[in-house]
Amino acid sequence: MASTIGIIGVGEIASAIVEGACAGDDRPDFFLSPRNAERSAKLASDFDRVEVCESNQDVIDRSEHVILAVLPQQTETVLAELNIPADRTVVSAIAGVSVEELSPLLPQTPPIVRVIPLPPVRERQGVTAVYPAHPEVEEFFNVLGGTVVADTERLFSTLSAPTATMSAYYAYLQTIADWLVSQGWDQADADRIVRGQFAGLGNKLAATDSSFADLVTGHETPGGLNEMLHHEWMNEDNSAALSASLDRVFARVTGTD
Repeated sequence: MASTIGIIGVGEIASAIVEGACAGDDRPDFFLSPRNAERSAKLASDFDRVEVCESNQDVIDRSEHVILAVLPQQTETVLAELNIPADRTVVSAIAGVSVEELSPLLPQTPPIVRVIPLPPVRERQGVTAVYPAHPEVEEFFNVLGGTVVADTERLFSTLSAPTATMSAYYAYLQTIADWLVSQGWDQADADRIVRGQFAGLGNKLAATDSSFADLVTGHETPGGLNEMLHHEWMNEDNSAALSASLDRVFARVTGTD
């Protein structure tokens, strides 16, 4: 990707991108918007090739590629104040805002590339969805854990649904820890037990290309405890309920609900 990257909207994902990119030797220069002053200032303090700009327009003027990471409802207001030339690449990490919706807000028609970066890009382990294909954008995010390129924007949008499962995953772990507490464990010990178990499973995922079906089989024996809980809890009704929730998230993201 370009040697100068601007970021407008310095939230958690933007911070993860900067931290992941700056973990290597061949890092770009980052120019950050001043809106989230405390977070931007910390990144500039932590890394020598990160600078906080005076304004969002200053970010545009100093950058070859511009990552937009603002909230969807802020998009029109933020872009209305900016002049983005055609020779910039707009890399949109704005959830649910299509190329068709962004284009009228960018009158000089710079190229638009949509991405869905995830928090593990901080550790260079996050796979980032990209649409449409763009060699320089893919090269940048490949360093942060890899990319998948969607053939269509609709296919790209389906990936917003799985990203909505992260808090539910932590709530699942919280439920297990809470059950241990109800059985008499101290909360801190219960949390450590659950963290240790699932951190190990996460390491397994990072170290293997085995299918999920094979991982399920490998972690349960016929008539065993894992098989019992699997069949009792992730039964046909619960699987269907999860799929239906993903359908509703996708409909919301694409505006078809």
